[in-house]
Amino acid sequence: MPDEPGLIHEGWIREENARVFCEILASLIGYEFDDLDWQAIRTALPDTDDEQAERWYDHPLIGAMARLDVRLAQAVGGTVISVEVFGVRKDDLLHAQVKLACDLAAAYVIRSGHHTE
Repeated sequence: MPDEPGLIHEGWIREENARVFCEILASLIGYEFDDLDWQAIRTALPDTDDEQAERWYDHPLIGAMARLDVRLAQAVGGTVISVEVFGVRKDDLLHAQVKLACDLAAAYVIRSGHHTE
């Protein structure tokens, strides 16, 4: 099936980049990531654990152009968040954009002009 969803990227990001990372992913697919999305993620993250699959948090981003399902979990004893992004595997451009967003969110502290936290 050509449009079958699957894992398109996994990695980690700096904890302080969690919101802006999600905002970037949302913008790639035409989804308006808002304070309610962030509140759900921010509330869930403290109870996550990247070493236990059942303790990851899943958050769907359903945009005008595509759907991404983002799984996030705190890395035990660290200040990073493990991420997995699921979507249509055949979309090479989106795959590359998601990988770049993750790589940047791991390497740099990214500031967003859309929020005050």
